[in-house]
Amino acid sequence: MQVQNGWLIEHDALVGSDLVSQDSSTKASERPSKNKTCRPICVEIPASTLMTPRAYFEPFESDVPVMPEPQALAMLAMATQREAKGDFIEYDLDDFAVYRDAPPKYPRAMRSLHHLDQAGKHYFCGILSIGGKHKVMVEHVLIEAMPIGNYGDRSKHTVRGHIWLRSDLNRRCETYYRLGTPAKEYARFFEPSLWVLDLGKHFVDFLKVSREHARRVDLHLFRSTFSTWLVRTHGQAPVFVEWFQQHPRADFRTSISANIAYLRKEAIGVLGERATYFHPIWSEVFDFRRYKQQPTAADSRTVVTQYIYDCFEEMLFADQLVVVPISAKTESLRNRLIRERHLELPSALDACAVSLPNATDDEQTQNIRPGDTISTRRDGELSGSKWKREIPRGFDDVDRWFALVQKVQVGRDGVLFFDVIWYYRPVDTLCGLMKYPWNNELFLSDHCSCDEARKIRADQVLGVHEVDFGGTSTTTSEFFCRQTYISEERKWISLTPEHRWCEHVVYRSLESPYQAGDTLLVLQKPRDSFSEPCEVVSVEMEEKRVLYRLRKLLRRQRLEPQARPNELVYTNFLFQCGENSIVGRCHVRYFPANSEISTPYDRDGVGAFFFMTHQEVVDELGRSSLVELESAPPSLRQGFDPAVEIPRLRGFDLFCGGGNFGRGLEEGGGIRMNWANDYDKQAIHTYMANVQPEDTVTPFLGSINDLQRRIILGNFSSAVPAIGKVDFVSGGSPCPGFSRLTNDKTCEKQRKNQSLVASFGSFIDLYRPRYGLLENVPGIVHGSLHRDQDAFSQLVCAVVGLGYQVELFFLDASSCGSSQRRSRVFLALAAPGCRLPAKPAMTHAHPPGTRALKIGKLPNNESMAKREMPRATPFDFVSAADATADLPAIYDAKPDTCVAFPDHRVSTARTHQQRLRISLIPKQPYGMNFALLQQSRVMTKTERNYFSSVKFNTLVRANGKPGGITCHSYGRQMPGRLMETIVTTPNPCDGKNGRTLHWSEDRVISVMEARRSQGFRDDEVVLGMPPNQFKIVGNSVAREVALAFGIVFREAWEESLRTSGGMFKVQTEEWSESESSSATTTTTGSKRRSKLVVEIPVKRRRRSPSPASV
Repeated sequence: MQVQNGWLIEHDALVGSDLVSQDSSTKASERPSKNKTCRPICVEIPASTLMTPRAYFEPFESDVPVMPEPQALAMLAMATQREAKGDFIEYDLDDFAVYRDAPPKYPRAMRSLHHLDQAGKHYFCGILSIGGKHKVMVEHVLIEAMPIGNYGDRSKHTVRGHIWLRSDLNRRCETYYRLGTPAKEYARFFEPSLWVLDLGKHFVDFLKVSREHARRVDLHLFRSTFSTWLVRTHGQAPVFVEWFQQHPRADFRTSISANIAYLRKEAIGVLGERATYFHPIWSEVFDFRRYKQQPTAADSRTVVTQYIYDCFEEMLFADQLVVVPISAKTESLRNRLIRERHLELPSALDACAVSLPNATDDEQTQNIRPGDTISTRRDGELSGSKWKREIPRGFDDVDRWFALVQKVQVGRDGVLFFDVIWYYRPVDTLCGLMKYPWNNELFLSDHCSCDEARKIRADQVLGVHEVDFGGTSTTTSEFFCRQTYISEERKWISLTPEHRWCEHVVYRSLESPYQAGDTLLVLQKPRDSFSEPCEVVSVEMEEKRVLYRLRKLLRRQRLEPQARPNELVYTNFLFQCGENSIVGRCHVRYFPANSEISTPYDRDGVGAFFFMTHQEVVDELGRSSLVELESAPPSLRQGFDPAVEIPRLRGFDLFCGGGNFGRGLEEGGGIRMNWANDYDKQAIHTYMANVQPEDTVTPFLGSINDLQRRIILGNFSSAVPAIGKVDFVSGGSPCPGFSRLTNDKTCEKQRKNQSLVASFGSFIDLYRPRYGLLENVPGIVHGSLHRDQDAFSQLVCAVVGLGYQVELFFLDASSCGSSQRRSRVFLALAAPGCRLPAKPAMTHAHPPGTRALKIGKLPNNESMAKREMPRATPFDFVSAADATADLPAIYDAKPDTCVAFPDHRVSTARTHQQRLRISLIPKQPYGMNFALLQQSRVMTKTERNYFSSVKFNTLVRANGKPGGITCHSYGRQMPGRLMETIVTTPNPCDGKNGRTLHWSEDRVISVMEARRSQGFRDDEVVLGMPPNQFKIVGNSVAREVALAFGIVFREAWEESLRTSGGMFKVQTEEWSESESSSATTTTTGSKRRSKLVVEIPVKRRRRSPSPASV
């Protein structure tokens, strides 16, 4: 039932996304309505949603006698006075229902036929007859077996009409009950079961034929080969065509996985164990032994390199870390790669700060010139400075600031003063209060003093310093500087000569960044909330402003509501606008009409990718029509062509789970995952089940600790690549140790989870890839509290200390096109010489009421990151109802079978008590939960008693008082809003994330609905039973976000290849090891002071735990 929400209610704050939002910024009344088809409101009333057979409430037919099974059989035998046909006796069974009887959880609960092999005893009730005569009603008959005919006979197209039940009473005799017409209330169980039973016949026949041809069947054959064989075998037989058309795809893998237990039982029953296990599909889908579990070391602590241990040794989880001494083989490979990529060689961390004297020599200060590095005393907090004095771990030289001189001027009093670019120390950046490895490193910033009223005077200069630009920690200069810190964007980029002069000193060109043929997102009206894609026709300069003449690219969905939201129509409508109306770039590509749209153009606008197939033509009477484009408009500079391959980065997917993150990154076009690691066998098998046949991925099924131990010891193999082969590392380290949904983050289990952030850093230290990307929950970034235990900032210290360019991204999955509330932190890194990726495009609007949000804290009292609130986006947000609109209603989900969408089933137990509780939560107004229902006082005492045994893990807000504790237990989702964060288990009792109930059906959200929220493609398979499936889905990174990152990494890598001047020697199969561009080292401030005293820091290696045996 599709009903628009006519209610406007005020409800408690939602905590489903690990974050509590603050400060509302968008009013619902200001948002334009979505462009949707107007549909009449209809109410679909199902034939029955009974859970218990009707026979136990009323007799089926008043003239049919009810008898125990033995008496009924005796009566039928006497009535017919017939003997068995051949070697068995058969009676007809109609108006039947099959059920499980296991009170109090499952009292007479009906169950589908293909689930009879599951736990518990199963019974049937119904009318026995002989050809419709001599009817007799039997009840509560224990089922012993369900024989099925027509196996092996490919001339038979279905098993319908050849399904029997044998009772426990008849287990030693050949008496069977042929299934006919089910009871009305059982039809919703029976019809889907018939489809699965036919699938079983076709599946077993396929195994049999394949074995006859000595072909082993694996899951890959069900992508298309199985479908082709079915059509060739059964042709246009009406019963087969009807069955085949119920499945919307040629790929049957999801159906095979969803019913694998039943298929295995039938295969063994028909073919025998030997013939069945001839095929490897069981090791892929059933027992998950296709990829072997790697041996586990006795020491379960997190394996890290010495450098990473030294960085993290003061964290609360340091006792979970262990250093494995690096082998000579691994060290040699790594050191060679480090030199080629101009990264930091491994060495002990600085143990003390550089001691610098104050400059008192007037001659020295009078000789300061542009390009010199000077120091001055930091501003005190009473001066009005927003910078607080903070002392990080292992560093106390915080009372001086450093600056690079841009201009030297003389004041009215004759004293020199300087315009400067400020250097930042690690404590001034995302590194915060954590331990930075090198005390003599400075970061040049983009923050200059040219527009500031207060200048540095010569009498305020403490010293003139020697800086090794482009150097490393081994420099003999006082300081080294190899990176520029862009303060507003919170990122480090490799230092270039241009960075050493601010925009006020060096002339910057005012040329337009856009040219004719580019495609842009533009605001047609200043107050529009949505931007429109346009083509630049011409660029005109008018005095000090730039004017753009643009061609509007019409959205086809406005003409044909069934069109894709990112499909455009080429028009001749031109208009003019200024720079202020331009929101950003977009990508538009032509595809022939009716052709397959390639990724990422097929993802409904993710990454701001649009496609066009038609153009608008206006006749002499002004009537417009759509005409197919024969080719791309010649003036259009098209978005990138997915068919044109670039040398891809070879990726290692850590903590890979089911692969949603890795596949999304691959779909961007610049990365190919060659290796994957996870400890969960079902997740790894899911990952491999979705690998394209032409791709080569080698999984490591085991702990990342065992993986790193092999790397460190030099035990390389196909699953453990040698140093130098990995170009890209991605990982979503376990989030429970940082999640706000975790109640106790101090227990040993969560300390272990937290320590795996160091494991990611260690992996970067070992492989020194060109690029890397880490994902985690926002809770990994600390706010005002416990900033001295910030694992994220410590990781930033570690990777920046290695010489990597780094940027922090804080993204909402919904802003990239996902239909769920999911905020996440990402840390992107790039080696010197590689372009750091841009921030993924925010293409989808925030829902009404979205609040501003900040995470982390810097010494200047600013946040480390904040939620981006774009002034306009090309698309509205995708609501829960939008994302699941094509999924059929499954009501209470008890049949547990949806033919078209096999994963449209729930993952939690549906006991009698649980179903009653869920049914008591009203469906209107939307968003009701137990707390709101209790406050509304419409719940009776009897109804409330159903919840008396529930243990809510968060207290209910008392009397609705503001500021009290809220509880979201037994909460319904809101169809017109984002779906709540998908976690590993949909638990209605969860007070923090218990809003897991469907808005119009009495059940929790299904696995398929969770898949849609996380962006899993419908043709991809998630293996395991529903609880395992939901866990894999909940642990994933939203696909839309992964694809958005894949796009920007491809763009960065492509730009790196283009600008490298041939220094990246790349081949398709084997890559050269000489891949970095050379760097020059220069120094400034060479005027040495006669009495300069520099205390050389003593570098020592701190003691660290070592394993007893390696």
